Amino acid sequence: MSRILLVQHSSTPDGSAHSGLLLADGLREAGWTVHVAFGHEGPMRDAYAAAGHQPHLVPHSNWLRRAHTHQFVKDVWHEWAGAEAFVHLIDEVAPRAVYVNTAVSLAGVLAAHRAHVPCVWHLREMFADIGGELKAPRWALPLLRRLLCRCADRLVTNSAATARNMLAGRAPEARVVPNAVGERFYAEARAPAAARAALGLPAAGPLIGVPGTLRSMKGHTFFLEAVAPLLHRTEGLQVAVTGQGVPAVARRVKAKARALGLRDRVLFLGWVDDMAAFYRACDLVCIPSRAEPFGRTAIEAFAVGTPVVATAVGGLQEIIAEGKTGRLVPYGDASALAAALHALLSSPEQRRTLSRRARREAEEHYHAKRYKKTLVALVQALVDTQSTPAPASA
Repeated sequence: MSRILLVQHSSTPDGSAHSGLLLADGLREAGWTVHVAFGHEGPMRDAYAAAGHQPHLVPHSNWLRRAHTHQFVKDVWHEWAGAEAFVHLIDEVAPRAVYVNTAVSLAGVLAAHRAHVPCVWHLREMFADIGGELKAPRWALPLLRRLLCRCADRLVTNSAATARNMLAGRAPEARVVPNAVGERFYAEARAPAAARAALGLPAAGPLIGVPGTLRSMKGHTFFLEAVAPLLHRTEGLQVAVTGQGVPAVARRVKAKARALGLRDRVLFLGWVDDMAAFYRACDLVCIPSRAEPFGRTAIEAFAVGTPVVATAVGGLQEIIAEGKTGRLVPYGDASALAAALHALLSSPEQRRTLSRRARREAEEHYHAKRYKKTLVALVQALVDTQSTPAPASA
């Protein structure tokens, strides 16, 4: 049986970890034994183990978080040194391929390169020059882009926007494979009232859902400023926010809600295990990000059948067709966001139309079966290519 090492830095319940689990499941279904190297402890490690995958802990940090040269060079050096731990794991596991499921796990890519094991590098993040959270000195960006293209045998990105941002002129070298949604979202069939009851949400009144971790790039304060007038003038309207994220950002977002007089109108739910129920409970979903490499929450809402209003940034522009499968507004335009939310809340028929179209879009392009099949085929083709002997010279 073929073995593969999946390098999954995040073990928190975020988009990267969930996408990695779909990939691991697809490989296992195709007959691979999947070993997973996590960068830190977290709840998703148990989820992978419960699905039959073999977890390992190989601590490594996010090296793309420093804009100052000294700290950046120091972090890159630590990643280079840290690759030794991955080399030892590769020697132990003896995988036929290494799949690095995040841009920040450079050490895993370096180790695969040193061990001469075929490697796929899946980029899911963005540099800060267009609002992302990865940081590096300006002088380093061209070097980093060459590194990304040279250290892996195959490059994958979750959107064309990610490819352009991370790889610039070399974006065509990456295969774009959009994220996917698991079957439980498509199977969600509870009535909205039942879904609200399951989550302890208000039984009556319209509800706007804001899913996603509390991080600065997610645009929560912009959303609150935009929605405040609508909340104050619309009786019974409430907002439910999921996720935890960065503590400082969470405190700032909650302070903004209090300052706007929204203490009783905005519900902070923290991590929600049953996100399918959350989407079903909401009349519509808002994704107010200032940057978004992909926008997983949009396709989750699509699959459940909940209409989406989002900012026209990054991968969201590739997922949502304005006026057809959802609504797109410019980031920073509070009046446009408020108007789009108000228009959908005021028109149940428009919400139903968008929901039907979005559901079809999700089934055709963002189903887990399609995602698994595509990536498993990519891995198998890489392994087959690398193991095929070169033709003898004449």
